[in-house]
Amino acid sequence: MKIPFSWLKEHVALTKSAAEIADDLVRLGHEVEGVEEPRAAVKGVLVGHILSKEAHPDADKLSLLKVDVAGDAPLDIVCGAANMDAGDKVPVATIGTTLPNGLTIKKGAIRGQTSFGMCCSEVELGLADESAGLLILPKDAPVGAQVGEYLGLEEAVFDLSITPNRGDCMNARGIARDLAADYGLKLADIPGFTPQLDASVSVPSISVENEVDCPLYLGRRIEGIKLKESPAWMQAGLIMAGMRPINGIVDVLNYVMLYFGQPMHAFDADKLSGQISVRSADKGEAFAALDGRSLKLHDGDLVVADATGVVALAGVMGSEPTGVTESTINIMLESAFFRPARVSETRRSNAMVSEASMRFERGVDPQMVVSAMQQATRIIVELFGGKASDLSVAGSADSINSAKQVHCSVSRLESRLGVDIPESVDEVLRRMGFNIVRNSDRLEVLVPQFRHDVSIPEDMSEEYARVIGFDAIPEILPALATTAPVKKDRSIHEAVAGGFLQVVTYAFISAEEQRLFVADDGADIELENPISDAMSVMRRSGWPGLLNTAKYNLNRQQSGVALAEQGRIYMRTPKGNSEYNVLTWLMTGEVESDQWFGSARIANFFDLKGAVESWLAGRGLTGRFIADDSIQGLQAGQSAKILIGRNEAGRIGKVDGDIAGQFDIDAPVFVAEINLDLLHDGKQAKFMPLPEFPGVERDLVFLMDRKAFVRNSGSDAILQQVRKSGGKLLIDTRIFDLYEGKGVPEGMISVGVRFALQDPTRTLTQQDSDAASKAIIEGMEQKFGATLRG
Repeated sequence: MKIPFSWLKEHVALTKSAAEIADDLVRLGHEVEGVEEPRAAVKGVLVGHILSKEAHPDADKLSLLKVDVAGDAPLDIVCGAANMDAGDKVPVATIGTTLPNGLTIKKGAIRGQTSFGMCCSEVELGLADESAGLLILPKDAPVGAQVGEYLGLEEAVFDLSITPNRGDCMNARGIARDLAADYGLKLADIPGFTPQLDASVSVPSISVENEVDCPLYLGRRIEGIKLKESPAWMQAGLIMAGMRPINGIVDVLNYVMLYFGQPMHAFDADKLSGQISVRSADKGEAFAALDGRSLKLHDGDLVVADATGVVALAGVMGSEPTGVTESTINIMLESAFFRPARVSETRRSNAMVSEASMRFERGVDPQMVVSAMQQATRIIVELFGGKASDLSVAGSADSINSAKQVHCSVSRLESRLGVDIPESVDEVLRRMGFNIVRNSDRLEVLVPQFRHDVSIPEDMSEEYARVIGFDAIPEILPALATTAPVKKDRSIHEAVAGGFLQVVTYAFISAEEQRLFVADDGADIELENPISDAMSVMRRSGWPGLLNTAKYNLNRQQSGVALAEQGRIYMRTPKGNSEYNVLTWLMTGEVESDQWFGSARIANFFDLKGAVESWLAGRGLTGRFIADDSIQGLQAGQSAKILIGRNEAGRIGKVDGDIAGQFDIDAPVFVAEINLDLLHDGKQAKFMPLPEFPGVERDLVFLMDRKAFVRNSGSDAILQQVRKSGGKLLIDTRIFDLYEGKGVPEGMISVGVRFALQDPTRTLTQQDSDAASKAIIEGMEQKFGATLRG
């Protein structure tokens, strides 16, 4: 929400600077996003008087102007607008001026003619989104004057982020009330106004069927208005406040809302039929909103209706058919109090939001309903003429959010805040509207009607803290018992986040299942009194339990299974029984189902390997997968041990087909296991700025003995060697091709390696790339006897 500084000054005699007031607003609990300076944004734009206008000799749509800006001599300016002539006064941006759109004016030649400035439209001055030409100033505008001062542009505009509980401050008067109370200044009275009523203008007929959701509704008819644009001062104020001028009547109501906090609506009275009623909507009732949408309303939505149907979604938006247009002559003004919860429900159920709904949802000042109606009537009649009817009133403001009391203990508030609360602070809150009586340690508070957010002692703590200042509250940590920090283990949660289903299986398995993946080395822990033979030993691997669970799910028409379990394994050691915390995975069946765009895909080794690598990367770790055909229970050629640093921390591979068959699983089954107790702390992720300089990629293709490739665990060892040889500039490497066959000697394999280089401080040269390539080629030759393929 944006509030011009001048609006605040109209409510309270402020003497502090905008910057000082911004600091005080923050102390009072109002977040200040920024302070804009519209007048400063057009500094250097002067009132200019066009002395002459001539056609440009080389361009049909350009003119050559001589413009007096009260300088030593008139300025020659090339202009593309067509709505000005000699004698007009226009804004002129002089050389060196930076306009709100970021354009800096410089001396330049346009089609061979030198221009010493630029004549401006409302768009260039930041006063409108579009314009038909230059802004023509009044004839009496003083030549050479600063346009910002002459037009009365705001010296400052506060951009505020009002918290949801402070609906009373979503307007200039509410903010001014807080400032006036804090500074001990008088808040200006709202100008009294009793419109001159015309008995010939009929009073609108109003009924309120839903008095709970609408305890107060006012209506007034104004006839014979001559609608035109709102005055420049109002349009400028609305633009500074972040709203777009629409038409005279709408602008007045938006101005009153931003100024006093009471949303209002105007209907074209000639488009209404019969009595106006405030009621609950019927399910499916039609509503054509002002924003062009056609809605089917929900049962219970609060609406304003006439004899033909819904004309407004109460507190949210009016209807397009009854909206005010340039041809409107007679209007009906609406001012009301709608129950915040009902407006919120109606707005959410219809996915609509408006400036009005944001204020009604937070609660408006009930006493402002009548005042805003009188002020809007006054401004409309003064600007557009017309005759006003008497008010049609349904309900009363007196009972709305009234007589709400809070009883609390001063000592309790002081204990909560950690500071003493002097009685002088009570006086500030009284100026904010609270009726406070302090009797020794007892505090009796009568809450003002416009403060819908205060109802319990904790709310009063916040009010006192706002006045005292949160910065004044001491930073004292409470006394806590010293305990050793416990690091939460999120291992299984991270595995589940990778797409696996968490399961929990028994820690007891059969001796036969134990032998599938663990040798009979006397390290089993046998139960003295097992429940059954199927649960006779403590497990030394989590894989049997996962296989049984996979079998159960596959037998129930699950096309694919991805399981993860975190648990303990147990074994006998020379030092006694030991247990280890492990994380196990299993994947089998479909990983992608049949779709119109592709066939089903069965899980493979690399699906599970990728999942384990992602899990490790999430912990800041990198694993090396070293081929190992000796892992019991896993198929040779598709099994590997997992090294983290120098520790063998896990295993991964394809379950032997015969073992999978014992669990009635026909599809390939892949399992993995990580001993969590062997993992060290990984690298902490830290922010790295995006590189400013480009990187380079190079491909190298090597010929190497196939036996050496297999003996050195294949691709992982090659990538490790490339990283070792590539130097500090290497940021990534991968194998993009493995090939055996035609063109490759028998017993050899072709390995394509792609690597990327980058330096965050400079652009790389050919020499950098050549040096890295040479080092990698030498390293591959030394390690594997590999040669560069020609």
